[in-house]
Amino acid sequence: MSRSDAAGRARVVGIMSGTSSDGADAAVVEIDRAGARRSTQLLAFASRPYSDELRRRVLGAQEGTLPLRDLFRVHVEVAEIASAAARAALDAAPPGPPPEVVGYHGQTVFHDPHGERSGKRVTVQIGEPAVLAAALGIPVVSGFRMADLLAGGEGAPLVPRFDYHQLASDTSDRVLLNLGGIANLTRLRAGGRLEETLAFDCGPGNMLLDGIVGAVGPAGARYDAEGALAAGGRAAEDVVRYFLSEPFFARTPPKSAGREEFGAGYLSRFLARTEGLSLRDRLRTACALTAAAVARGVEQSGKGRPDEVYVSGGGANNATLVQDIAACLRVPVAGTEALGVPSEAKEAMAFAFLAFESICCRAGNVPSATGAAREVVLGSITPPPSPRRGGC
Repeated sequence: MSRSDAAGRARVVGIMSGTSSDGADAAVVEIDRAGARRSTQLLAFASRPYSDELRRRVLGAQEGTLPLRDLFRVHVEVAEIASAAARAALDAAPPGPPPEVVGYHGQTVFHDPHGERSGKRVTVQIGEPAVLAAALGIPVVSGFRMADLLAGGEGAPLVPRFDYHQLASDTSDRVLLNLGGIANLTRLRAGGRLEETLAFDCGPGNMLLDGIVGAVGPAGARYDAEGALAAGGRAAEDVVRYFLSEPFFARTPPKSAGREEFGAGYLSRFLARTEGLSLRDRLRTACALTAAAVARGVEQSGKGRPDEVYVSGGGANNATLVQDIAACLRVPVAGTEALGVPSEAKEAMAFAFLAFESICCRAGNVPSATGAAREVVLGSITPPPSPRRGGC
């Protein structure tokens, strides 16, 4: 299915919509076709936000309150936003061959890897891939997580294979921390093998912080820009200890989480527990909770303190949150920009890489991270609707 080029690199598009549920990020990249470690180079990046109304309905889908017919509509609408983000990134990319494939994560609305809520091991990402295939004229790989679940895994995290190829070091023990709606980490030992890579969700992130702002912050505000409000607050350490004592944080990896763990119900409990505190103190307490959860996660990722920590995701722009994490870890913390990967583009780049692995029939999961019994090829392929003369 792949076409060769003189440079031995493939052009691919990756699109990510995370648990913050605020829009779609798209990256156009070039990926090495072969090698023990294959690098990914970012060519262009673009984002397109969800409207307030669409975000409200996406959150309703995640909380299980959106009517089914509305869910079908949202399934198409989020794909339209993803298509717009991809088209913007393609328009910004330098001239070159057409992309070989699009990797589209979709918008997670339900994640139940152990069947505790539904009675079945299932994960659901909405966003109709046929919408992208028709709009872009490129094959689309989507539905990445289910194959790992069927192999006994959590279906998450899937970014560690990209992390290993792109960011592992022969000399430094690194933690790659993604501060999205959920905080998750990848531990890459110096000179370690892929099968030794550990990664897992470690606690709340922007989902809690943004929820606080949306519930009790200034009218119309979605988030605490750069952590400015939290910077003027004081953390309630008793609240941090209370939430950190909950079972999720004591569970040993592999483990994954979503809005089922840290969504509306969690926010309600946090607001009730912090009643009487100012907005600034509530936000600083949430920062301290995330930082403590990250520190607990780093402890669970293996013996010894890492040499370096690199952050990505929207939370990397929250200076107060990053400061609190650095204070907890007592390790230098920097953005993944220091390693040549823009923090806001990292996950979109990762799903471009995973899509290319899929069309090459190579495994995309890392069993030591997800808990799967074996490596598997991820996702389903949706071809573009226009037939080619002579076929594929």
